[in-house]
Amino acid sequence: MTEQKLPNSLRPEGMYKISRKFESDSTKYYKALLINYPNEEDTLEFNHAIESGSISRSARIGDMIEIHGNGGRGADWTAGCIALKDREMDSIFKYVREGTPVTIVGSMYSLRHVLNR
Repeated sequence: MTEQKLPNSLRPEGMYKISRKFESDSTKYYKALLINYPNEEDTLEFNHAIESGSISRSARIGDMIEIHGNGGRGADWTAGCIALKDREMDSIFKYVREGTPVTIVGSMYSLRHVLNR
C-alpha cells in the first residue's frame, strides 16, 4: 500500500532511489536523503485509484519523502519520512550517493508493540 491510500503520517512502501543528499546546513533534520517518491509505479497506481474511485479525486500523491536525522523520539512523528538517530544518519550518509537504491517495507507490528517489547 502506498502513501496516497494511507493517512499522511504513514510512509510509502516500494523501491526507490536516493535523489538528493542534504548536509546539516541544508535541512532542518540534521542530515537528509531525499527519495524519488512518487516514482512511476506510484503515479500509475495513484491515477488508477482515482479512476476506479477508491480514493477521492481531490487526493494528492505527496512528495518530499526523506530519510533524515533527529529521530529516536520514541514516537512516529514524521509526515511519511523515516527518521533515524543522528549517529545512525552519520553512519549511512557517508556510504550513499544519489541513485543508491532504497526499499521501504512496512512493519507487521505497531510502533506501540515494538516499543513495549
